[in-house]
Amino acid sequence: MNGTRRADSPGRVVSFGQIIVDLTIRVERVPQPGEDVYGDRAGVAVGAGFNALYAVRRMGVDAVYAGALGTGPWADRIRAALEREGIAHGGVTDREDDNGLCIALTDADAERTFVSVRGAETRLGPHGFDNVAVGAGDVAIFSGYTLIHRSAEALLAFMRRTAGHDFPAVFDTSPVIGQITDAQLDELVSYRPIWTCNEREGGILAERLGLGRTAPQTDNGGLCAALCEALRAPVVLRAGSGGAWVGSEDGTVEPVPGFPVTAVDTNGAGDCHTGVICAELCRGADLVRAVRLANAAAAIAVTRHGPATCPTRGEAEALIARADEGRR
Repeated sequence: MNGTRRADSPGRVVSFGQIIVDLTIRVERVPQPGEDVYGDRAGVAVGAGFNALYAVRRMGVDAVYAGALGTGPWADRIRAALEREGIAHGGVTDREDDNGLCIALTDADAERTFVSVRGAETRLGPHGFDNVAVGAGDVAIFSGYTLIHRSAEALLAFMRRTAGHDFPAVFDTSPVIGQITDAQLDELVSYRPIWTCNEREGGILAERLGLGRTAPQTDNGGLCAALCEALRAPVVLRAGSGGAWVGSEDGTVEPVPGFPVTAVDTNGAGDCHTGVICAELCRGADLVRAVRLANAAAAIAVTRHGPATCPTRGEAEALIARADEGRR
């Protein structure tokens, strides 16, 4: 699988995503227009791109945030969280705007609904990542969210500067993959990152690539194979408690089993999964092995409230060991 490197000393995971503050509210159900409902749990937490970097640190790998930090109360909260977790800031500082925020509603089925406000993290121009370097031992994380704001100019400039890159890049499609332009999608395909998405996002991506919507609920393997062939790159297709499918450039697909749990909050689970994959690639793991640990970490994460709930590497490995013992 593409993305494997020698197990020398681990490098860093460098995120080109966006960090904002989450205002989280637990509700029985999302209100209809004009309706008034009450939540039974509320909190303020640093989220979005922070969740994946938090997972990287929980796996014991160095992490760098390459995006913008603004000036104001939300940015101050983000800076404190980065410092607390030992995540370096390698990006620019915006002296005029604060970072954005997201109101995240989690209902009784653990499903999430978001309302977001843009901030400094979205306003990078074409030179926004000029001072960011990614070495051969590092792993880069790209996010679909970076491509739907002005920050797309910065990410595309970085990709052009690092064409023919000698480091693994992981592109987390996010739910906004249907909103990026055809030209941006073409540049991503040419860059040949490892693509990671959930079933819904995979279906949207398949439509963007002219593949139609392969029934994702019943044929994840077929969807993953079709995406790999069209993208000419590895694909990780997440299937919740069903685990994930990992495909290589030649269309060979391998299922990686999940760990069924009772979810209480799925906010940040995909970010946790992506962060663990990137950390393990830094350690020299192949993609299938990285995804197995990511499946275990995400399974534990959804049993905890909050957006950044990735367990430690030891906790994830212990879950795998218990599952393996149960199969004997």
